Amino acid sequence: MYLLTLFLVVSEIQAQESFSLSEAISYGINQSNEIKIKNLAVTDAAHQVREFKSIGVPKVEANVNYQYYIAVPSQPVRDFLGPTVYGILFDENVIPERDLGAPQTCKFTLFQPNSFIAGVEASSLLFDASYLYGVKAAKNYKNLVLEEKEVSIQGIKENITRAYMAVLLSGENLKVMENNKSNVEKSLKEVKAMYDNGFAESLDVDRLQLSYDNLLTQTEYVGQLVEISKNVLKFQMNYPLNKDITLTQNIDQIMVEWNNMPELSKDNIDFSKRKEYTLLQLGQDLNNLDYQRIKAGYYPTLRGFANVQGNIFRKNLFDNDETGWIPQSAVGLSLNVPIYDGGERSAKLQRNKIKNMQTEVQKEMLENTIRLQVENAYISYNNANKNLENRKKALDMTNTIYSKTLVKFREGVGSSLEVTQAESALYQAQAVYTESVYNVLTSLLDWKTALGLL
Repeated sequence: MYLLTLFLVVSEIQAQESFSLSEAISYGINQSNEIKIKNLAVTDAAHQVREFKSIGVPKVEANVNYQYYIAVPSQPVRDFLGPTVYGILFDENVIPERDLGAPQTCKFTLFQPNSFIAGVEASSLLFDASYLYGVKAAKNYKNLVLEEKEVSIQGIKENITRAYMAVLLSGENLKVMENNKSNVEKSLKEVKAMYDNGFAESLDVDRLQLSYDNLLTQTEYVGQLVEISKNVLKFQMNYPLNKDITLTQNIDQIMVEWNNMPELSKDNIDFSKRKEYTLLQLGQDLNNLDYQRIKAGYYPTLRGFANVQGNIFRKNLFDNDETGWIPQSAVGLSLNVPIYDGGERSAKLQRNKIKNMQTEVQKEMLENTIRLQVENAYISYNNANKNLENRKKALDMTNTIYSKTLVKFREGVGSSLEVTQAESALYQAQAVYTESVYNVLTSLLDWKTALGLL
């Protein structure tokens, strides 16, 4: 029994993992199915570069061709030798002259029924200007895919950060509710004792009992909210939902860390920090390379080749008494000069220019959007920070009022109604303060996201 208990405890400990915010983000990136797909896309892009480069690499091919003519190709040929020979014999009076009649026609062929050819050919692209730009574009495409992966990582960071903060804030709310419940429970016990001794009314007990029951309900609700927030975090991290998770950072630590970031600014905006902007820039670079590639299509292309082959032409393929292998080899160049393509390249170049102009407009729109996001986040942060200071003062004051009201009630110079009212005001102040903390953190996160500093 002891061993079983020990095993269960160890299993429970192993099943639980603890994460700081940065650890949660790293875990989420490593486990993300979206990033796994992007990694495969990066690998695919690397193979595409290799595939395109292979166009300019020398190729070697071997070929074997056997052919058997069921009907050997032939053509009709007039007998031009007979009349010539007879004409010479007639002229030399070797034979008496006579009428030879019309020339005869016979079938003539240069083919044998069996044809066997084997050879090796090597060829290579020697010059193609569009190929050179195509190689550069293929490499840039790989960088584009890498940048798309970075955009996905940026989104994962933001989603996990927001989910992590939601868990911390709901956890802080739960702590406050637990503390309030403990305080009210203590007061309820004291009032019940006073009532039993005749120093308090049943109304006082009922009011505190109602407050305690409400706190129990609210605490249970906030506890469920904590679990829901944790499940959202697990989902964003791609963490198993059936495993427990513990967060090692608290709100104050994150607040201090983010407030001390020297990079936070509203004036010195580095647009290249935003992956969406870099993605547009890379797309424009690719477009420029494509323009050069299309333009290079006006230049000639040159290829070289060399081949060696042997031929066998026989009536009987396996009769070694007939003619054997007949060797053949050649080297050469092939030059292709484009003259007129019907205006296809010209149209492509014009479309490319239009695409470049569209990208410029998109970059300008994104720059304006980033400036607006940074400015709004800066304003929101300042307002949220000032509001947090005011809410902190209000909470401290409400806490003092509640404590004094509680002391007055215990000393018999205050009513339970005053305690209930002070208690209600305290809970309200606590809720508003927690919301103010959340607003500060959210505005900081928005600011960091707008600057591309996540």
